Amino acid sequence: MTKLEIATFIERMEEIGDVWEEADVERVYGDCSLEEALEDRMGDMMAFANIIGTVINAPRYDT
Repeated sequence: MTKLEIATFIERMEEIGDVWEEADVERVYGDCSLEEALEDRMGDMMAFANIIGTVINAPRYDT
């Protein structure tokens, strides 16, 4: 990714509360296109949100 694409990735992720540093984006997604990186990370974030929702909505059993 270019520096501009990295900055765009960081900005887009910050919009949803996922904070990244430039060096981390380069390390994790440096060989990807911006579109590939956004698609991958948004998929990760959706999976994480689903897990959180499952835990929050899980039935509680009093023992």
